[in-house]
Amino acid sequence: MAGTGVGQDLNKTLSLDVKNVSLKQALRKIESLAKFSFTYKTEDIAAYTSITYQANGQTVARILDDLLRPANLQYELVNENIIIKKIRLVETPVYDGGVKGKITDQTGNAIPFATVSIVGTSQGTVANAQGEFSINAIKAGLYRMQASAVGFSPLVQNVTVQNNEVVEVTFQLAEGDTRLSEVVVTALGISRNQRSLGYSTQQVKGENLTLTKEQNVIGSLAGKIAGVQVTGSSGASLGGTQKIKIRGVNSIAGGDQPLIVVDGTPISNANFASSDRADYGNLGQDINPEDIETVNVLKGPTASALYGLRGQYGVIMITTKKGKKGPKKIDVQLNSAYSVEKAGNFLPLQNLYGAGSQQTWRTLSNGQKFVQLDYDESWGPKMDGTPVRQVFSFYPQDPEYGKETPFIPHPDNIKDFYQTGYSLNNGVTVSGGNENSTLRLSYNNTNIGGVEPNTWLKRNNLGVNASLDLTPKLTVSTNINYANNSAQRPSQGSEWGARYLVQWFQRNLDMTRMKDYRYADGTIKHWNISSPATGSSGVLTDLSALYWDNPYFDAYENLSTDSRDRFFGDVGLSYQVLPGLKLSGFVRGDMYSQNIETRIAFNGRRVPAYTSGKYQNKEMNYEFLAQYNKTWDDFSFNANLGGNIYNRKYTYVTGETQGGLSSPGFYSLAASKDRPLSNSYLQEKEIRSGYGMASFGYKNTYFVDVSLRNDNTSTLAEQNNSYWYPSLSGSFVFSELVKWPALSFGKLRLSYAQAGSDLDVFKTSLNYGVGANYTNPDKSIVNSIYIPDELANVKIKPSFAHSYEAGIDLKFFDGRLGAEFTYYLQRNENQIIPLTLSGTTGYAQTIINAGMIENKGIELTISATPIQTKNFSWNTIFNLNRNRSMIVELGPGQDVYPLYSSTYSGVTAYLNAYKGQPFGSLIGKAYQRDSATGKVLLGTNNMPLYTEANHNFGSVLPDVTGGFQNMFRLGKFDLGIMIDYQFGGMFFSRSKMLAVKTGMAEETAVLNDKGKNIRDAIADGGGIKVNGISASTKQEVTAYVDARSYFRTVLGTHVYEEWLYGADYIKLREVRLGYTLDKAMLGRLPFSKVNIALIARNPAMLWQKAPKGLDPTELSSGAQSISWLESGQSNTVRSFGANLTINF
Repeated sequence: MAGTGVGQDLNKTLSLDVKNVSLKQALRKIESLAKFSFTYKTEDIAAYTSITYQANGQTVARILDDLLRPANLQYELVNENIIIKKIRLVETPVYDGGVKGKITDQTGNAIPFATVSIVGTSQGTVANAQGEFSINAIKAGLYRMQASAVGFSPLVQNVTVQNNEVVEVTFQLAEGDTRLSEVVVTALGISRNQRSLGYSTQQVKGENLTLTKEQNVIGSLAGKIAGVQVTGSSGASLGGTQKIKIRGVNSIAGGDQPLIVVDGTPISNANFASSDRADYGNLGQDINPEDIETVNVLKGPTASALYGLRGQYGVIMITTKKGKKGPKKIDVQLNSAYSVEKAGNFLPLQNLYGAGSQQTWRTLSNGQKFVQLDYDESWGPKMDGTPVRQVFSFYPQDPEYGKETPFIPHPDNIKDFYQTGYSLNNGVTVSGGNENSTLRLSYNNTNIGGVEPNTWLKRNNLGVNASLDLTPKLTVSTNINYANNSAQRPSQGSEWGARYLVQWFQRNLDMTRMKDYRYADGTIKHWNISSPATGSSGVLTDLSALYWDNPYFDAYENLSTDSRDRFFGDVGLSYQVLPGLKLSGFVRGDMYSQNIETRIAFNGRRVPAYTSGKYQNKEMNYEFLAQYNKTWDDFSFNANLGGNIYNRKYTYVTGETQGGLSSPGFYSLAASKDRPLSNSYLQEKEIRSGYGMASFGYKNTYFVDVSLRNDNTSTLAEQNNSYWYPSLSGSFVFSELVKWPALSFGKLRLSYAQAGSDLDVFKTSLNYGVGANYTNPDKSIVNSIYIPDELANVKIKPSFAHSYEAGIDLKFFDGRLGAEFTYYLQRNENQIIPLTLSGTTGYAQTIINAGMIENKGIELTISATPIQTKNFSWNTIFNLNRNRSMIVELGPGQDVYPLYSSTYSGVTAYLNAYKGQPFGSLIGKAYQRDSATGKVLLGTNNMPLYTEANHNFGSVLPDVTGGFQNMFRLGKFDLGIMIDYQFGGMFFSRSKMLAVKTGMAEETAVLNDKGKNIRDAIADGGGIKVNGISASTKQEVTAYVDARSYFRTVLGTHVYEEWLYGADYIKLREVRLGYTLDKAMLGRLPFSKVNIALIARNPAMLWQKAPKGLDPTELSSGAQSISWLESGQSNTVRSFGANLTINF
């Protein structure tokens, strides 16, 4: 029969969640929750300073057993008191046999005060502070020995003991397997036990984001989370834009990027500052990856409903590292990484024919042959060493002036432009704490030299995380981050910098001669200039560039530079009112100021110019949260009630010279020949929110969550500015009822939620714009204002997303094998899209609520530890997402919505959204085909015919995305390999089209089936072989046609279809090979651990559907929401280096 008082309390259930606290603090927490006290000797528990433990609805007796036994402690009821004391080990008679050894973690660091016992006996001991132990007086025989420690998984090994022998054994413990009861950070920074969640989340540890020192932390998520797709710029762009898609495209008009939250503070990931010449990147790059503890992705509206308008497209929850409470101790870590970076994956080019439009030579009056200088293509004569006048021989300042040089290929002339880049990353962290406070300071410096000349990036990050218990109930905390970025970035797009080199160039040009681009008298050396007339003397008076600047001139004279200072973080107070009731208040901010300058120099193709801009953004969140937790008998209840005021102020001031500059080298608005153009902008926005959430649990098996949020936004009209966003989810841990030995954990989950998206400012009321200056007849200048051509819509409402999700989570063999499967369906309706208006209205368009896009798909994550022994372990994670984004509805009477278009060199590429079809259809001209056979129709000249009307080729979006991550440990070696993949989708390649059009691509100079070069005359056996159906006779035709006409005037000018490529790939993203030196190996050195690693980023594309030279993972599309167009793509950058981490 149960007793009364404390004895009865030991059978009650409660929830406990502690992280990196001392045993003393954990016991105090139990005292406050259970309302009784413990008696113990301080010296018995003082050594246990870092305990992480989570229990939900467990009895006090079970919790005490879990905490005390690994510490070799036990509790005893004496009257109404609970006495904690050391376990008295039974002494045994002395025998000659014994065991000694050491207990370490998987990196070789000693685990102090771990417990070692002989299974099935009373013999055991506790390791010392160095993890060393010994057990004497053991009879000869085979024993099973177990080592255990708080925060680590127990390990059992077989040990054979002989008489007169002491066996030496090493136990290498793995961190406690939290996969069965993992605590994750959810919306509003609330920590939850994952078993209670009714929706899908996926967490990545910070150490998995810094394996190879990715420039942008957003890029390091690629392939690591099911349903999360990361695409963006090449490393050559130096911190360029990285886009994140969670579960497909959720907005017809774009802008569906997830919210990023760092330690509870929402921060901007926008790309406000951009131009047509440089990619300044998204603001997520300001996060220091070395500070990240975990990243948890809230994938759908159910998980992110508490963020309301800002959370419709998912939330990326980043938790940073903190100091630890406990006895005073300072931990110091130094980290240094250096990588060399090389541009790779170049398009295969031909090296037989050089500059010109024809294969015949032109001559001067003196009989000298000369290159056709004014032709930026390679359809010219063979590069067979013939002596000719080349471009440099027409510059009087050049030593080759007037001289002939051999006309030979320079196979690496494009590669020669690129240099070996580097990345140097150095950081230091200092962390510690005492019984009442924590502190962590971090500093990180990144210095990158680009693979393109005269490009660089420098970044400094400073972080401060601190907390202080002002009283036992009142805690103040702060998390402050500062980032400073400065960069000189390469030009972007097919018309600038080095982007055109694979599109318009001459294969005979010696790039090394272009590097010293300025002669002594100041004349700029260009490669495409006016050609002399045939039969002339060859003296040129105009040596300026016709089509393209010297790429070195562009790199060193036409500059794009920027700098940014940014602060983000919070200050908060938390008060423990009663056991289970806590009140918190935070002031959170994200502020940055960015300056941008661009220069266009004299002596180039363009008018000299200077532009400058200052962009400032300030976002503040004022937050209150009340949290209540209660457990009784078999029930648990958690409630959260809070409110938030979000305020944003965004401004910019820009200036641009007009009509040129007054003097070379003087870059200032004051140097403008005409009155400079200036512009300023101010945007303010506020959202006021209230929200609540309640979670109910029964027997730690059945869970139900409900939440509700109301947002009141300033961007909508008063009658439409308040909306409610509910969510409902449930989970059933059926493994509590199903007793199958192999099944460690099983959960079913189901959820539903609504979420909405906001719109930009100035959309619901009449506003004015500042127009061009007006000059009066008396020459006075006045400013003008105008009414924009978009009609404001006072009735506009937020779009709404309805999300449904179901899934199952399974763990087998004590967590060694796990699977998570999710099916989701999300309908985003009442989209905010533009509607074209009749010209009679006086407006061009308005915005309306219309349209629906539906996403449905599956997610699968499989995690496994196939091998785990004393010296070797293998952990693997495989994830997969299958998604379909379908346009269900558009506007009234609207069947197509134009997304983007791009026209160049006679070919227009369109991306449209069609009602009833998958999102993102590629549209353009196709081959005309015979209806019976599907073969291409040929004209009277045997050239392929193309359609006059545009053709829909299908969606650019992938069908399947995912990743495959493996971590191996062998002794003190560790090996990490990350692969990501994509199947389905497509893109249009302008670079490939133009490389063929201009005669540079390899396929424009190959041999035909007769063994002749296709550029040879057809009469001599040359020409390219075509096969098709005659459009006039309907008979099958096989013929040979002129290669230049075929590639240049047909395929390279009209046929869109030819340049569409599948976006399928399998890519080796990351490789890391490390070795750890522990304290024993370091001897008297003042280090506790040293890790040395070789690292590689983007080392290989294992397979792709697109041709060599194109990388579907790095399609740069600037501000566009999806990647579909390749145009002057930066080359893939491969990084190889080393990393050194030192712990004190």
